[in-house]
Amino acid sequence: MKKKLGSIEVITFSKHFYGPKVRLRGITEDEVKNHLKYPKKLENIEDQGEEVKGHKYGLLFHKSNKYDLKIVISIKEQSLNVITAYVQNKKRRKVFEKWLKRLR
Repeated sequence: MKKKLGSIEVITFSKHFYGPKVRLRGITEDEVKNHLKYPKKLENIEDQGEEVKGHKYGLLFHKSNKYDLKIVISIKEQSLNVITAYVQNKKRRKVFEKWLKRLR
């Protein structure tokens, strides 16, 4: 996936990314583009299946000791569309993952 992200030519942002919550989250286009072009902090990839606009992935990037940056993207050929991005608490994410495993 790191090679694929490095070879992407076009990065676009969906309407959802520009929604009012993104301003509250304090995440900029430049920050997202930087993480996608230089994916050295990529920690985890979640395959979310096929969609009309391409194959959808949830990418988890290391932000700090306490927080991760999750970027949801769709890839079609050589273009990448950023659907949304948000910061999440690592401790809360791990508790949620354990809870999901118990349900299965």
